[in-house]
Formats: sequence, C-alpha cells, structure tokens
Amino acid sequence: MKELIGFGWEFTSPKERDARRKYGERERKKRHREREFVFLIKDFFSKAKGGLTLGEMGLLLFLARYMRFSEEGRLIFKSKRLSVSELAKLVKKSPSQVRRLLAELERRSLIFRIREGNNVYVELSEELFVCGSLNGENVKTVKIFKKTLGEVAKDLSLNELGFLMLMLESMHWRSHLLCSNSEEGDINKLNLLYKKDLPSKLGVSKDFVYRTLRKFQKLGVIAEVKEAKGGICLHPQIVSRQHINPNWEEICHCIESAQSKKYPKHDSEPA
Repeated sequence: MKELIGFGWEFTSPKERDARRKYGERERKKRHREREFVFLIKDFFSKAKGGLTLGEMGLLLFLARYMRFSEEGRLIFKSKRLSVSELAKLVKKSPSQVRRLLAELERRSLIFRIREGNNVYVELSEELFVCGSLNGENVKTVKIFKKTLGEVAKDLSLNELGFLMLMLESMHWRSHLLCSNSEEGDINKLNLLYKKDLPSKLGVSKDFVYRTLRKFQKLGVIAEVKEAKGGICLHPQIVSRQHINPNWEEICHCIESAQSKKYPKHDSEPA
C-alpha cells in the first residue's frame, strides 16, 4: 500500500468519500449562489459617495447587474463586454450624457473605461462591488440580487436607482428596516427612519422622496410595516445582508416578534 501511495494513489474510507462529496456539493451550491448576486462593499460606498449625484450613484447600481462571477469587474451584456455606446442605449440617454456621468465616476476610480480598437468598454471597481468570493475579508456588505434588480431597474430612472443605493446604507442587517443604527443586534433598539426622516437624512427633496417611495412600494421594492409603526422595509428578493437569505415571511416574523412599542423615537438628522 505504501508503494501505491507513493505513486499517487490514495485510499479513503466510505465515510471520508461521502464527506468530500458533500463538501464538493456545498462548494458548487455556494458558487452557484454567488453568481446570482453582487456584494456592495458598504463602508467603501459610504466614503466614496460624497459629492456624487443621484444619477451617478444610480448608474453604478444599474451597472452592477451586468457583473459576472469572478470576471474582476468586467460587465457583460448578451455574452459580450458592455460598451459605452451599448450602455447609452440601455439607460436611454445620449452617448454624450453617459460619457459625462462616466467621467466623474472614473475620476473617482469607481469605474474604468477600457479602449480596445474602436470600442470603449466599461468596468466596475471591485473596491465597490464584488461578484464572487470575498476571500474571507471581514467587511460589511449588502447582497444585491442581479435578476430582481434588472426587473425593477427597467421601471426606474437613474435618480431613483441612486436613491435606492442610498437607502441600502441604512438597511438593518436582520430586519431589513431602515434605521440609523443598522448594525444593532437587538431589533427592539432600532432608531427607525420614517418617510419624514429621509429628505434630511439622505439630502433629497421631500417631493422626490415621497413620490419615489410610492413607486418603490408599487414595484415591491419596499413595504411599510405596521408592526414597526410604519417603518420602511426593503424586500429580501432584491437585497439581503444575511449569509442565508431570508424570505419575506421570515422578515415579517422577525419584526412581529419584536416589541414594537420599544422602538425609540427617531429625531430627523441632517444629511
């Protein structure tokens, strides 16, 4: 047997083979799931967003749906790399308008334009979005599900997508409620953000906030939860911050199980 092992043969017990098979299945399932979403690196976005317009932030979120697993920021549309001219068609803007948006994002190293021959392709910075493994990095993230994002993005303007991007910063990791202490472990202690708080908190006009929230509710992006005294909850089919993605029923149960009367009153804060 030693001679066989020396020639590269390996003997394993049925129990060991079964354990390896199960491990392989888990890894394949993990890779499959990772193809379905992108990670938004939360802390990096918080630092990078200063001075960006809603339209510029919305374009970043729009582009994220075209990331592919382990493609290092490359964007793919219909099996081809996404070009600036194709992007202009997708967002229904002129090439010059898109170039202006991209110029500011590139200046901040949030996107990159790669020229190859007559084509200019767009790539996203992996400091902001990752599609694939985080390689054990201990960073706060929001998972954004590409398919669902694509379904709602076709009905939203870039400004509305930018507003959604801002909301992700305030989404509680477990309950999906918007709050000013999104890392809090006890959902009874959340400082909830209500509609009236968002204009000052996010630096957006009241009319835009109220109009966009109505649109988000119609599209199923958010819901107002009576158990949380009208708190705003983001739908888990679009985003999640948990390792195992909850469904809507689990989110509602999480909120209902809390003693809603204990939610502290939140005073509006300046952006």
